[in-house]
Amino acid sequence: MALAAGLLAFTDVRALQRDTLKEIRSRYEGRSFRLRIDLKAAGRATDPNVVSLDGVGYPSERSPILFGSLETVYLQRITNEGATRLGLTVYRSVDEANRLRASAIPGPTIANPNFGRTLATFAQQGSTNVVLELKAGKKDPQGQLAEIETLLDGVFYLKSEPTRDDLETFVRRHTGWSISRLRAVTGLSEEDIRALLKESSASAPAD
Repeated sequence: MALAAGLLAFTDVRALQRDTLKEIRSRYEGRSFRLRIDLKAAGRATDPNVVSLDGVGYPSERSPILFGSLETVYLQRITNEGATRLGLTVYRSVDEANRLRASAIPGPTIANPNFGRTLATFAQQGSTNVVLELKAGKKDPQGQLAEIETLLDGVFYLKSEPTRDDLETFVRRHTGWSISRLRAVTGLSEEDIRALLKESSASAPAD
């Protein structure tokens, strides 16, 4: 009996505060944001994109990048995945989310027993899963709220836009892209993009 009570207390401490989840959902669920990081297609329920204060953990190295940094994506749903884990269902766009909802296919949440069978469909439709792992416990609701917002801001540009340095770094990382594609993603002028590509080419080591 005492052991059960102790386990229950531990579970309560490590749980996600209900009001905290409600507040986060009211602020960010059902909105579109630009990505700060790349998100890969989640290979299976136990292998999602994982974000914590320690950094970002990706699925298998063979998993393709589904959404690249600076892309605008739709945060359709935020769910409690148990303990202090928060699940994010991210779609390419609100239209993709609505289309998939209309087809009555369940979302790729950690708790979904058919995750593996529906993953291919979700990859085609443009959706992946992210898990936020919190360090703050249930007894620290303000700490949980602050930590969740910090983690979300590490995934998305929540309340700001990419800086000029962010945009230039993106161009340097994607020298294989066409100028028109780089311009569409970054908003930089063709002249600026050409200059950055030329600079990157000049600084690249010779074969």
